[in-house]
Amino acid sequence: RRFGTKCAACQQGIPPTQVVRRAQDFVYHLHCFACIVCKRQLATGDEFYLMEDSRLGCKADYETAKQREAESTAKRPRTTITAKQLETLKNAYNNSPKPARHVREQLSSETGLD
Repeated sequence: RRFGTKCAACQQGIPPTQVVRRAQDFVYHLHCFACIVCKRQLATGDEFYLMEDSRLGCKADYETAKQREAESTAKRPRTTITAKQLETLKNAYNNSPKPARHVREQLSSETGLD
């Protein structure tokens, strides 16, 4: 018991007579061989991803998580300011370093910037 094979997910011992699933060097109980996100039990032939900490993720959940991560780190394009826009903004901020909201809205409409 102490030195026998342990499930990589629940860390409980696995008796030699029990049916198991393997992923690389890790051994799992049948009920522990499941996606950590949707909790769906993975079957033979299912595509899955094995994380560094021996957790399993089904292909659909893994790709969804990767896509969300990529979208959250995506940057918006840089705004290019023309010489005329820059001159207008410099004049306005020289007159008042902290312009009121209505002045900022007027600058936005004049320059075409957000």
